[in-house]
Amino acid sequence: MRLKQNAWQISKVIDFSSWRTSLEPPDTAWWWHLETEAELARWQWWDWLWRGLSIAGWTANLGLLIDLLPRFLIAGTGFAGAVAIAFPSLLTLLQAISELTETGQEGFDKLLIRLGIPKHFHGEAQLGATELLLLILLGFHFYLPNFSNFSNRRGFENYNKGQLASAEAHYQQALALNPDNVKAHYNLAVVYEDLQQFDKARTQYQFAVKGGFVKAYNNLGRLHILNNKPSLAIPLLFKGLAGAGQASIKVRYDLMKNLGWALLKQGREEQAEPILRSAVSLGSSPEGIEKISNRGSAHCLLAQVYQGQNQKTKALTQWQKCCQLGSSANPDEDLWLGLAHKKLKEDNQSCGQNNRKP
Repeated sequence: MRLKQNAWQISKVIDFSSWRTSLEPPDTAWWWHLETEAELARWQWWDWLWRGLSIAGWTANLGLLIDLLPRFLIAGTGFAGAVAIAFPSLLTLLQAISELTETGQEGFDKLLIRLGIPKHFHGEAQLGATELLLLILLGFHFYLPNFSNFSNRRGFENYNKGQLASAEAHYQQALALNPDNVKAHYNLAVVYEDLQQFDKARTQYQFAVKGGFVKAYNNLGRLHILNNKPSLAIPLLFKGLAGAGQASIKVRYDLMKNLGWALLKQGREEQAEPILRSAVSLGSSPEGIEKISNRGSAHCLLAQVYQGQNQKTKALTQWQKCCQLGSSANPDEDLWLGLAHKKLKEDNQSCGQNNRKP
């Protein structure tokens, strides 16, 4: 035993290979093969390091799993999600058993022996298994935004089918998997707005605004206007316009229209007029005619601006445009159409209201 324990030092001063060639000892004379024992001993010297790294890796795995499990459980990702997270969870549990219990360690050693891995490499094998599991869990962690985007797309499909409850559930799944998914925040806010849960809608729009989502600036600004808080809407809409360079023509139009509306609410007709005229111009362009469905809104608001400035002729022209392009299916335009009818009737004109379908 003492020979084996000191094999590494003995092999430094004795060339066993040369002596075996000269003396040709029998195979049973194991002491003539001490350099083999020395090689084993050298690998085993590092077992403490592999053991320490394995425990550190297992701790990291446990931390990642604790972060991942609640997200998938809260999200309710269904059978596929349950199976996906169950696999690394089971591996982590088995690893914990092999690390923390004597029975588990023995079982792991037996498994390695069956796989043909020499005993002096068991420490390295344990570390390798730990690192492999760590890579799997890290893969799940870094793939969370993709899982979230998938749920968000499912929610959008349900929303387009009019299935608001299913859409809401999928958007909530998306946010459980990735709380910073600004598109999911925005889409969930739209659902809440359709359900007339305006406090919830404002909260979700605020998250989307914090993420710099341009559409959210517009929608949150509009809700502030409807809540008679134009002072909150104006800075939001100005900031939204400043970042809307790459946005669609519909988004830019809505930002201008709502900014003009907010300024009008504050009695700032002179500032509202050029902004609303720009919105009218955008809506009258070939692309605007094709892509903007609420083109009457800017005309209705511009008519009110001219009305406040006592420019009766200009106001009547805009009221006529409001009637032609507005639709009662739009809740904002419906009120303005009633006002247009009243103002035109006072001047012995008919509204000629558009009967467009929603």
